[in-house]
Amino acid sequence: MNKDVSRAVIVEDIPQMRDLIRIVLSSFGAKDIVEAQNGAEAIAALKSNDVDIVIMDWKMDVMDGLECTRHIREGIDGINQKLPIVLLTGMLGKDSEDAAYAAGVDLYLEKPFSLKTLHSGISKVLNRTPPV
Repeated sequence: MNKDVSRAVIVEDIPQMRDLIRIVLSSFGAKDIVEAQNGAEAIAALKSNDVDIVIMDWKMDVMDGLECTRHIREGIDGINQKLPIVLLTGMLGKDSEDAAYAAGVDLYLEKPFSLKTLHSGISKVLNRTPPV
Protein backbone atom coordinates (compact mmCIF):
# COMPACT_ATOMS: atom_id res chain seq x y z
CA MET A 1 0.00 0.00 0.00
CA ASN A 2 1.42 3.38 -1.00
CA LYS A 3 1.52 6.27 1.40
CA ASP A 4 0.18 9.49 0.01
CA VAL A 5 2.38 12.50 -0.55
CA SER A 6 0.85 15.87 0.30
CA ARG A 7 3.90 18.06 -0.17
CA ALA A 8 7.15 17.46 -2.01
CA VAL A 9 10.23 19.36 -3.12
CA ILE A 10 11.81 18.74 -6.52
CA VAL A 11 15.42 19.89 -6.72
CA GLU A 12 16.48 19.78 -10.35
CA ASP A 13 18.06 22.34 -12.67
CA ILE A 14 16.47 21.00 -15.87
CA PRO A 15 12.82 22.07 -16.31
CA GLN A 16 11.85 19.01 -18.39
CA MET A 17 13.12 16.69 -15.63
CA ARG A 18 11.10 18.63 -13.05
CA ASP A 19 8.01 18.09 -15.23
CA LEU A 20 8.58 14.31 -15.37
CA ILE A 21 9.17 14.10 -11.62
CA ARG A 22 6.01 16.15 -11.02
CA ILE A 23 3.99 13.61 -13.05
CA VAL A 24 5.20 10.75 -10.84
CA LEU A 25 4.65 12.69 -7.60
CA SER A 26 1.12 13.53 -8.73
CA SER A 27 0.38 9.80 -8.92
CA PHE A 28 1.04 9.71 -5.15
CA GLY A 29 -1.49 12.48 -4.58
CA ALA A 30 1.00 15.34 -4.26
CA LYS A 31 -0.80 18.64 -4.64
CA ASP A 32 1.77 21.03 -3.18
CA ILE A 33 5.03 20.59 -5.07
CA VAL A 34 7.80 23.15 -4.61
CA GLU A 35 10.45 23.35 -7.30
CA ALA A 36 14.05 24.40 -6.65
CA GLN A 37 16.88 24.71 -9.17
CA ASN A 38 19.68 23.95 -6.71
CA GLY A 39 20.38 22.79 -3.18
CA ALA A 40 20.44 26.30 -1.71
CA GLU A 41 16.92 26.97 -3.00
CA ALA A 42 15.86 23.58 -1.63
CA ILE A 43 17.16 24.37 1.86
CA ALA A 44 15.26 27.68 1.79
CA ALA A 45 12.08 25.86 0.68
CA LEU A 46 12.47 23.17 3.34
CA LYS A 47 12.84 25.76 6.11
CA SER A 48 9.38 27.10 5.38
CA ASN A 49 7.55 23.95 4.27
CA ASP A 50 6.80 20.67 6.00
CA VAL A 51 7.26 18.13 3.19
CA ASP A 52 6.91 14.38 2.77
CA ILE A 53 9.74 13.72 0.30
CA VAL A 54 12.56 15.37 -1.65
CA ILE A 55 13.48 14.26 -5.17
CA MET A 56 16.89 15.71 -6.00
CA ASP A 57 19.47 15.87 -8.75
CA TRP A 58 23.15 15.52 -7.83
CA LYS A 59 24.99 17.93 -10.13
CA MET A 60 23.68 21.49 -9.86
CA ASP A 61 25.24 24.94 -9.58
CA VAL A 62 25.37 26.82 -6.24
CA MET A 63 24.83 23.73 -4.02
CA ASP A 64 24.80 20.16 -5.33
CA GLY A 65 22.53 17.36 -4.21
CA LEU A 66 25.02 15.66 -1.89
CA GLU A 67 25.84 18.86 -0.04
CA CYS A 68 22.13 19.59 0.29
CA THR A 69 21.52 16.05 1.56
CA ARG A 70 24.23 16.44 4.19
CA HIS A 71 22.63 19.71 5.39
CA ILE A 72 19.23 18.03 5.63
CA ARG A 73 20.69 15.10 7.58
CA GLU A 74 22.37 17.58 9.97
CA GLY A 75 18.93 19.06 10.68
CA ILE A 76 20.06 22.53 9.62
CA ASP A 77 17.55 25.24 10.57
CA GLY A 78 15.07 22.74 11.99
CA ILE A 79 14.64 20.74 8.79
CA ASN A 80 13.39 17.18 9.40
CA GLN A 81 16.54 15.02 9.41
CA LYS A 82 14.57 11.88 8.52
CA LEU A 83 12.99 13.41 5.42
CA PRO A 84 13.04 10.81 2.61
CA ILE A 85 15.48 11.80 -0.15
CA VAL A 86 15.61 10.25 -3.61
CA LEU A 87 18.71 11.21 -5.61
CA LEU A 88 18.50 11.14 -9.42
CA THR A 89 21.82 11.41 -11.17
CA GLY A 90 23.90 10.96 -14.25
CA MET A 91 26.82 10.11 -11.96
CA LEU A 92 27.20 6.42 -12.70
CA GLY A 93 28.94 3.57 -10.97
CA LYS A 94 29.49 2.00 -7.58
CA ASP A 95 31.70 4.84 -6.26
CA SER A 96 28.99 7.40 -7.01
CA GLU A 97 26.32 5.20 -5.47
CA ASP A 98 28.44 4.69 -2.33
CA ALA A 99 29.07 8.45 -2.04
CA ALA A 100 25.35 9.15 -2.34
CA TYR A 101 24.38 6.68 0.38
CA ALA A 102 27.23 7.91 2.60
CA ALA A 103 25.82 11.44 2.30
CA GLY A 104 22.46 10.15 3.53
CA VAL A 105 20.19 9.64 0.52
CA ASP A 106 17.49 7.01 0.89
CA LEU A 107 17.52 5.96 -2.74
CA TYR A 108 20.03 6.45 -5.57
CA LEU A 109 18.69 6.22 -9.13
CA GLU A 110 20.82 6.64 -12.24
CA LYS A 111 19.66 8.70 -15.19
CA PRO A 112 18.17 7.88 -17.54
CA PHE A 113 15.36 6.22 -15.63
CA SER A 114 11.81 5.27 -16.53
CA LEU A 115 8.77 6.80 -14.87
CA LYS A 116 7.94 3.29 -13.67
CA THR A 117 11.37 2.98 -11.99
CA LEU A 118 10.98 6.36 -10.31
CA HIS A 119 7.46 5.49 -9.14
CA SER A 120 8.67 2.17 -7.73
CA GLY A 121 11.61 3.87 -5.97
CA ILE A 122 9.43 6.54 -4.38
CA SER A 123 7.00 3.86 -3.23
CA LYS A 124 9.81 1.88 -1.56
CA VAL A 125 11.18 4.96 0.21
CA LEU A 126 7.76 6.10 1.44
CA ASN A 127 6.81 2.68 2.74
CA ARG A 128 9.99 2.01 4.72
CA THR A 129 9.54 1.56 8.42
CA PRO A 130 11.43 4.38 10.13
CA PRO A 131 14.17 3.30 12.57
CA VAL A 132 13.11 3.23 16.21
